[in-house]
Amino acid sequence: REAAARKFREENGIVGATAENTLICSGAKQCLFSTIGAICNPGDEVLVIEPYWVSYTQITSICGAYPIVITTEAADNYKLRPEQLARSFTPRTKAIIFSSPGNPSGMMYSEAEMRDLAEVLADGDCYVLSDEIYEKIIYGSVPHTSIGSIPSIADRVITINGVSKAYAMTGWRLGYMTGPDDVIRQAAKLQGQATSHPCSIAQKAALAALNCAGDDVERMRAAFERRRNLAVALLRDIPGINFTVPDGTFFLFLDVSSYLSEAMPDGDALCDFLLEHYLLALVPGSAFGTPQCIRISFAASEEDIERGLERFGRALTNLREGRRP
Repeated sequence: REAAARKFREENGIVGATAENTLICSGAKQCLFSTIGAICNPGDEVLVIEPYWVSYTQITSICGAYPIVITTEAADNYKLRPEQLARSFTPRTKAIIFSSPGNPSGMMYSEAEMRDLAEVLADGDCYVLSDEIYEKIIYGSVPHTSIGSIPSIADRVITINGVSKAYAMTGWRLGYMTGPDDVIRQAAKLQGQATSHPCSIAQKAALAALNCAGDDVERMRAAFERRRNLAVALLRDIPGINFTVPDGTFFLFLDVSSYLSEAMPDGDALCDFLLEHYLLALVPGSAFGTPQCIRISFAASEEDIERGLERFGRALTNLREGRRP
């Protein structure tokens, strides 16, 4: 807890983080679950920004609250505008979930954009859950900003992170969060009746990662940047695919509307087609609230990226020209 709190203070500018208001969980997902379970009563509303990670809406529903989805546009790089946020508040709004970098879009909010949103949030009486799990997998175009570092709303922000992405420790199931003392206490009570705590072995491994793995993280980040650039270059050679170059994460979110038809109505059907006939495993956008899109992961070797995207381009060409697979 002390190491995680120090990381929040020194790297994220969350000056109020201490060991006492930092909670260690079995993954960032449990951080989200315990927080929403602690703050939400039946009938409360949680604002979720589309496209969203699939668990945001599901966790909210399981906890008895209602996910209220705010739709963003590709033309805005799938970012929430302040005026959209202002229109979304109701007397039942209990929280909003942010993620920067975001899964599946890979977009990031700049510091100025975060501050504009914080101005609106300062007038709204709700908590802010900031999922920063992809914080270190970024590519330089936009520096990472933690919304919990903005003083006007810092007392209502719960910042969530973990070791799965930054340190390639997904299976270790170790997340950590900091926030208002009362929220962390209630989340700890809920966790205490569920898993109690992550196993001690995972905690020791995560402590080593937080304290010692900076150089390894940078080598991994640089490798992902090369893979992103390769995937972007190859996708630009495929006509009819629209996408925004991601600021972070290891995903590309593709609008495939030009390839959809009555016979191929959405991304689910396209992903089924690609899996069955071309042995390509992609994720349909319906999982993130955007059925006209699909998500590609470039967390793979450069050879596999080249092979996969060549096959992807060939599949789409055959589909458009009516050729058999």
